[in-house]
Amino acid sequence: MPVSEVHHVAMTVSDVDRAADFYERALGYRRTLRTDVGGPGIEVSLGLPAGTTGRVQYLQGPSRVGQLELIEWNGVKTRTATAGHLELGTFLLSFEVPLDELDDLHRRLTELGAQCLSAPNRVLLDNYGYITAFAARDLDGNLLEFVSLPSREEILARRRGSGD
Repeated sequence: MPVSEVHHVAMTVSDVDRAADFYERALGYRRTLRTDVGGPGIEVSLGLPAGTTGRVQYLQGPSRVGQLELIEWNGVKTRTATAGHLELGTFLLSFEVPLDELDDLHRRLTELGAQCLSAPNRVLLDNYGYITAFAARDLDGNLLEFVSLPSREEILARRRGSGD
C-alpha cells in the first residue's frame, strides 16, 4: 500500500514566533494551527523525555499540501544547525519557486536576515534539464533550498535528446 504525499515537515526552532514571522514574510506562507504540546501521549508517541512541552505553529503554502510545523521545545536549546549539515537527519527543506520570482525571493530573504549562500544559479542536471536554485540559512541556521524546475515537457525533450 503506497503512502500519499508528505503531510508536514516538523522543524525545531529557537523562537516559534520569530520563525513563523520569518516564513510568513519570506515565503508568503500563512499561519494555521497554533497549539501547545506535551504530556504522556506525545512523549510516548514521539519518544520524548518525560516533561517535554513545546509551542507549535503550523504554516501552509498556497497549494495547501505539505505544511511546515515549527516547534519551540521547552528548556535549554542544545542543538544548533551545523555548518555543513552532514549529520544524519534532515539535510534541507526545498521549495519550488517560479523562475521569475527567484531574484525577488533572494532579496527578500536577505532583507529578513537569512544568510543566502549564493545568488540564484543555473545548473544542468543530467537526464533532467536546467534548474535555477540557491540555498539560504533561516534565522536558526536551517538549510533551505529554493529551486525553479523545468517543465515536464522540457524534461521529456531533454531525455529524447531534443532539449538545449
